[in-house]
Amino acid sequence: MPTNYENLKNWILNSGLIISDNQDPNYGAVYSFFDETKKRYSFLYPEITGYYTSAYSFLYKIENNEKYLTFANASSNWLIKLFDKYGGIIQGIDNSNTSRRTLAYSFDTAICAKGLLDCYLTTNNSNLLEYAKKFVNWLLQSVETDGTLMPFMDLKTKKFNQSEQVWYKSKGCLHIKTAIPILQLYEITKDENYLEKAKLICDNYSRFQNIDGSFSIHENSKIVNLHTQSYALEGLLFAYNFVKKKDYLESCEKALDWCVSKIQNDGSIPLWFNFKDKSKAVYPIAQIIRLMILMDKIQNSQKYKSSIEQLKKFMFSLQATNPDTRINGGFYEDFYKSVFGWKKRLKLNSWGSLFALQALFWHENYANIDFKKSVMELY
Repeated sequence: MPTNYENLKNWILNSGLIISDNQDPNYGAVYSFFDETKKRYSFLYPEITGYYTSAYSFLYKIENNEKYLTFANASSNWLIKLFDKYGGIIQGIDNSNTSRRTLAYSFDTAICAKGLLDCYLTTNNSNLLEYAKKFVNWLLQSVETDGTLMPFMDLKTKKFNQSEQVWYKSKGCLHIKTAIPILQLYEITKDENYLEKAKLICDNYSRFQNIDGSFSIHENSKIVNLHTQSYALEGLLFAYNFVKKKDYLESCEKALDWCVSKIQNDGSIPLWFNFKDKSKAVYPIAQIIRLMILMDKIQNSQKYKSSIEQLKKFMFSLQATNPDTRINGGFYEDFYKSVFGWKKRLKLNSWGSLFALQALFWHENYANIDFKKSVMELY
């Protein structure tokens, strides 16, 4: 594997982003990012810990390195303790901001359920399966009769709700991705209820997809966010592997073709459209690379291969080179527009780096990627 990949993998293992001291009460938890300027880690992020659990399980399958399995188990156990303590998956643990602990999120719970299921499939630990069921059954409480999801539960009232306060507190296209652990649990248990709920969620894609192929962040909104659109496409491609609905595939292809039309000269695609913020972020670019590879494999073509190369070139422009092990090999969050032009945000982003890891591995093994196997490992 190339140096970029090896440096990234080493950063994921050794940057300190995951708490690796087994005497620490938060052993296995993962920080949101490392701030290079302030030389400190941010809050502990359960959703990203879920992604880490899946990523470590993915790496273990490739290399059979027990260290990955140790961390995957530690992260799973931390998520379970968190769920038991708060009655749901909260946004984060931050000693200076207790407000992160008042709400439990549907999307975050889905990502953590996927982490537990990936670890279960690697270890065959029945406790992980039982808690994954608890996570998914909690998640299903948020599903409305029309297949939309209420974004969060107020842990004081135990009631689900939504808010226009911030984009992730409203029903949106991102929630299509929550079908992934539901379908994974269906595959394990053969419980048809899970399959039907997942289809109900995925069928909502038409609420959000625009005529040009893009996905609005919320229904009846003109705003497009590349990250949440990618979440929707991940859910649809994963579901296609189970239900083979042609319209899911057509929807994904139409959205990816829109992405191709938006690639800029530097290989980037803006994070936001029809919105005031101007950013070119690493995480949706890594997501789109994965999606394009999977789509090529479904269609047995190389339709997106040149676009993948363009996107990869931009992605590498955000990879850190620095002798500090907390930094070297990780991916900076984005370039953002300031009054002085485009500037790099000096925060090593956890989820962007995890998406990039899988994107790079699949890219290097493009000729041998099998859709059915790889889509099940998508996190």
